[in-house]
Amino acid sequence: MKFPFWILQTLGFAVGFGVLVSTAWSQPDDGKFPVWPSAVANDLRQNQKGRLQGIPEAEIPAVRSKFKTMAEYFAAIVAHPATWKTSQDLKAKAPNDGRMALEGDNGVFAELDRFLLEPVLGSNRVGKDQTVYIHEFGAALDGAFANLFSHDEQIVRINAARVYAHFARTGAPAHYPTITKILTNPEAPTELKYYLFQAAAALLAAPDVTELDTRKHSGSPEAVGALVKALMDCVTEPAMLLPGFKRESATAEQVAVVGMVRRQAVRALAQVKFVKIPGPDGKTPIYPVYPLVRVAMSDPNLLPAPTPAEVAEAAIGIMNMAPIEYRVNRFVKVNEYNVDVAIEAITQALITFATPRAANSNDRSIPWRQYALRLAEAMFKWRTLFTTDYDPKQPYKFDPAAIPPLFKELYDEAIPKVLARIEKVDSTGRPGVEPVEVGVLRSLLKKMQANPQRKTVLIEGLPETTILFPEPAKK
Repeated sequence: MKFPFWILQTLGFAVGFGVLVSTAWSQPDDGKFPVWPSAVANDLRQNQKGRLQGIPEAEIPAVRSKFKTMAEYFAAIVAHPATWKTSQDLKAKAPNDGRMALEGDNGVFAELDRFLLEPVLGSNRVGKDQTVYIHEFGAALDGAFANLFSHDEQIVRINAARVYAHFARTGAPAHYPTITKILTNPEAPTELKYYLFQAAAALLAAPDVTELDTRKHSGSPEAVGALVKALMDCVTEPAMLLPGFKRESATAEQVAVVGMVRRQAVRALAQVKFVKIPGPDGKTPIYPVYPLVRVAMSDPNLLPAPTPAEVAEAAIGIMNMAPIEYRVNRFVKVNEYNVDVAIEAITQALITFATPRAANSNDRSIPWRQYALRLAEAMFKWRTLFTTDYDPKQPYKFDPAAIPPLFKELYDEAIPKVLARIEKVDSTGRPGVEPVEVGVLRSLLKKMQANPQRKTVLIEGLPETTILFPEPAKK
């Protein structure tokens, strides 16, 4: 297979600088620029009281039509040549003729935010009364933007996926099957999947607007299970990230693309809120925590080897997953989950993550302070998720007795001696003088591995979830 080198160029360009053509302008050359639907927009904006108090059933058809109009307008903006064609002389601002860029104060992202409602876990600002609004607007946006994923122009497909990721954070159920369909297609373009992993992350992070007092996901068990299973496969199977990828003949450039895109898949899978959920059939359980454990422990069968940033993302994801499951209106402990195995994986991840920084305090290969803060926050929050009656409205109230002793030990060592020292800088912005003590983590890991009662299978009864990874097959 001839490697499509443009993927590296496209993704590197998009990630490093944003999709530059989204803010560049040229004269329209195939039709009028979409006209702002002012009457519909004004009606939706002025009806703030109505939307915040809920939409009566009798008004749903009319509101649905308005949502469709707005969604089609935004999709038309993204697809129009005047938005995505690059002129020879790039301009910082769009001409004042009604056209709209993707970014900026008056861009598509900002304008969409005027209409989106985003539920927040434990908050009453957006709640059950807004269910119809969120679901119906989400369905309209999904219908309009999903059509662009097969557009002839690559940049339109990419920009459509970027916008899709922006509004997926509302948690509208309509987004689950659309994202899943593309992520499960091994022939889907890599650049499209890259941004839809971000959409999947936003969607899984969103709470269920109908039940903001729990950490439930916003979709049906079947829809959530299908999306999560797709992410699990994408994390472990390079061919799901790069069409035609073959381990035995992979080039360095192909492996680099897989690593870059897989990190987005890991970040998306890390947004799953429970270690055990129903699978695509809505019944048979799946364990999304295991692929993250493989990444955190740098399973040698993964290609390419996970980077320090990627293992940090995996560790954060493990600690985002509560070791409980939902059963008939209540949460119970997942008894088959060997949490000490997960703690060992987190410890290994912290060692892999912190070692380069400990060796060179001036290393700038990744945003160390940002990752250190995120890891510390994840460790702090994970302590609360062992409580089966966890209440998002009281996030700092939890049962200390439910925290595994092994994690208490890791927490007490990793926060002050590793993560805090990575984060700390002096008055000039340079790394602090206290060394990052990775040695204490290595000692703790050695102690875990020497324990006569050490568990090596993450999920009891599923030997395939072992952390004694087999040697990778030779080419």
